Amino acid sequence: MSYESRLRSAHDELRNAGIWKSNYNPPLHRIFRWLGANFRPPFYSSFIVNFLTSSTYFCLSWGVIMWFSVWETDGMERSRAVITALAAGVLFGLTMAFYYGFTFRKHNLTKWNDLR
Repeated sequence: MSYESRLRSAHDELRNAGIWKSNYNPPLHRIFRWLGANFRPPFYSSFIVNFLTSSTYFCLSWGVIMWFSVWETDGMERSRAVITALAAGVLFGLTMAFYYGFTFRKHNLTKWNDLR
């Protein structure tokens, strides 16, 4: 079965489970698919993949926004800003990875390789 067919089946299953489209088709994943990467929806990805993508995305985007909007003008040291952004990214990544795994089990979703 092709990636596109599985993706359509996954999106249908998630929509029928009542999961918001913004949760099962997040902007980062849409961008990667637009660039040609065959990313699974986060509910069908492993804990480590969800942790790494969520924490990296949050750490970079939130860290840059905070640096230019608050931290630089407050005189925060760069090393402290990096550590703060990394810590926030790790916490966010863990939270999202647990959320995706919990929701997958709660709604008894089909494994990616079993989608038709």
